[in-house]
Amino acid sequence: MEEVESFILTAKDGTSLNGREWLVNEPKSIICLIHGLGEHLGRYEHVAEFLNASKVSVFGIDLRGHGKSEGKRGHTPSHEMLLDDVEELLMYARAEYNDLPIFLYGHSLGGNIVANYILQKNTNELQGAIISSPWFELAEEPAEWQIKLAKFFSGVLPSLTQSNQLDINHLTNDDQVNQAYKNDSLVHGRISTRMFTECYQAGLWALENAHKNKIPLLIYHGTEDAITSANASKIFTEKAGDDVTYHQWEGVKHEPHNDFKKEELFKTILKWVLDKSE
Repeated sequence: MEEVESFILTAKDGTSLNGREWLVNEPKSIICLIHGLGEHLGRYEHVAEFLNASKVSVFGIDLRGHGKSEGKRGHTPSHEMLLDDVEELLMYARAEYNDLPIFLYGHSLGGNIVANYILQKNTNELQGAIISSPWFELAEEPAEWQIKLAKFFSGVLPSLTQSNQLDINHLTNDDQVNQAYKNDSLVHGRISTRMFTECYQAGLWALENAHKNKIPLLIYHGTEDAITSANASKIFTEKAGDDVTYHQWEGVKHEPHNDFKKEELFKTILKWVLDKSE
């Protein structure tokens, strides 16, 4: 039997974070899910349902400034605060299940956050992590002057937001998914100067420090991703240790879980999770 419930977490700075849990009876393992920039947890309903069908319970939050969580759209006061929010989610999930294998799963910006979490925080509670199309580097890197300008405004106007310049056609090969994203009232297209500079730097930091990884990882990227760099994912994989599995999905765009090979992807994730849970 599956059970879907909402919950609220209070972040360290008092921000209310909207959470959702997809629970099953007698689960084999737990996944804590971190979504990407501009979107929200509701776009992962089908991912959670697939995992539930194989006895994996799923927890997740809308990031601050996203979905139904509090905070200015597309803004965070710091990258560190995003890591703290992940810690709150993990503590919540662990309180519900104190004896099961627990995994972090992050897509895009969520992949950036998860990678930084496992490199900087205590991972003793984690069995492994899944990193999907991570933002280590962008597919098209900004010009140096743009980075300098963003850093300047991050210092003087940190919460100033602008368009994230996302082309919805870069999300997937499924036009229905792309149009649904466009029409989704909980989706936004904003990013603040502080959020951009901190997340941009955090992606580069993760690449530099991938060798500090201590847990099993599953990393994957589509070859047609025009948003985040598949090559950067390969570099991270090569540096992150022996127990790292990398999958390259041919012809797939930025959201493999919403693209035409998603069923194959879900089976890959599930097999890896169950293998690492033993």
